[in-house]
Amino acid sequence: MRLKRQQKGIVFLILIAAILLALALSFYVYLRADSVRGKLKTDPIIKSLILLEDGGKVILSDVFLAYAESGKGALVTVPENTGGIYSSLGRVDRIDAVFEEKGVAAYKSEVEKLIDMDLAYTIEIQLEDFERLADLLGGLGIFIPQPVDERGPNGEIWLLPSGAVNLFGDKVRTYMTYAPETDDESAGRERRQSMMVALLAALRKNSSLIFRRENFKIFSDCFKSNLNKKDFGELLEIITKIDYERVTQLEVTGLNQSVDGKVLLYPFRNGDFIKEVVRRAVSSIITASGSSNDRAYVIEIQNGTKVQGLARNTQILLQGAGFEVLNISNAPSNEYEQTEIVDLIGNMDAAKSLGDFIRCSKITTAKVAAEGENVETPNFDFILILGRDFDGRYVHGQSDGQKTAE
Repeated sequence: MRLKRQQKGIVFLILIAAILLALALSFYVYLRADSVRGKLKTDPIIKSLILLEDGGKVILSDVFLAYAESGKGALVTVPENTGGIYSSLGRVDRIDAVFEEKGVAAYKSEVEKLIDMDLAYTIEIQLEDFERLADLLGGLGIFIPQPVDERGPNGEIWLLPSGAVNLFGDKVRTYMTYAPETDDESAGRERRQSMMVALLAALRKNSSLIFRRENFKIFSDCFKSNLNKKDFGELLEIITKIDYERVTQLEVTGLNQSVDGKVLLYPFRNGDFIKEVVRRAVSSIITASGSSNDRAYVIEIQNGTKVQGLARNTQILLQGAGFEVLNISNAPSNEYEQTEIVDLIGNMDAAKSLGDFIRCSKITTAKVAAEGENVETPNFDFILILGRDFDGRYVHGQSDGQKTAE
């Protein structure tokens, strides 16, 4: 009798264990099925690292930030030669060396430190798969200002049309990899970045085609991710809801220095500047920036230095402060020693507010047209010319009392 009771007890315990195991398994499956959307409930910003790779090397590295509710996003390019002391390598080197030697997980960790943000997802695209995606999506729309008809150092032929064109297959590869002697490293990176934006726009345009049951595997096989196929499908579905005309393009900026025969880009202010840019970018895609002024003043930013992308990154800082940046461009010279604000509307208080934000005291007032005078009215209130004394966030070395009139 006692044996039967013991047997029943064992059977009962086994049944309980089986039920608990089934519940645990169901809960795990539920969490996996809801891994992307579940995370968005606690953090509504998509935070991904997108890598374009060719031959085991990173040829484009983007941090992609997006907020589906607003349809806005930001792409932050991490140049391959971004320099630093990388703990995963135990030495000073280019950041792409981390990927080549330690793989994508270590690379993601170093990028997270660089921007001070955890990145939930990684998306890797091989260049040949990028070409395949271009064909599947009916081409990638791009603007090429000048036709290309050149030969590479190994005899390869580079042929590209000019104007607004759709690129397919090998033309996609040509556009992203051709490197004429007149180009610097940033020019090729800008082309690859423009193609990445074109790809994201094409994914949005063709979303109904991509997510058909018979098509999704074909498209998803062109990507490698740290997610399973179902979760990646959820992520891609959210990504295709972003309006790529409302994606801000930013870049890690700094100064180039030669170290052990390698040219390394050291981020401004020991990396604090790009961290602040990323924080403000996240803020701007969630909510519209407010301002304590009566209205948002309109600015043109001109880069008067040799630092690539400086005006573009400064744009997001000013927008976060309530200023509207209408245009960014290069100044007439890239040898400006001092940062300068040109007041075009005769409002010194507003000009000083802008100056205080970046610690710029050199403010000049342009001649204001007299009533009835036939002078073309500018589309902006101030011109901000960035000089060598601007570290990406603040101006250094200027003293008060530099306000003059033109």
